[in-house]
Amino acid sequence: MHVQVITGDGSIRDSFLLKRVSGQLDWLGVTIKTVYAEAYGGAALVEILHVCAAHKRELLVLGCTGEQIRSVLEWQSATYEMIELEDLVIHLVKRMDSTAHPVGPDRK
Repeated sequence: MHVQVITGDGSIRDSFLLKRVSGQLDWLGVTIKTVYAEAYGGAALVEILHVCAAHKRELLVLGCTGEQIRSVLEWQSATYEMIELEDLVIHLVKRMDSTAHPVGPDRK
């Protein structure tokens, strides 16, 4: 299993790049399952990914919290020797921290 954590500042450029990569994968014939992380806690997200992994080899998880990312990385470590997950690729897109970019006159 390969896990990639994707971070950014939540800008429009990040959204554009994500759509571009998704479009390129579609063009190459790679189907990717999209999971919206905000619907799950850490343990539940891992359960959903385990179920999805039975049908897809590449997963895109949008809006991940730090806790969810840690849960997936722990799952990766715990299943390191499982051959059936060997070719699985999971892209975790970290949710932007709302405190990182304040809105108002102090914003630069």
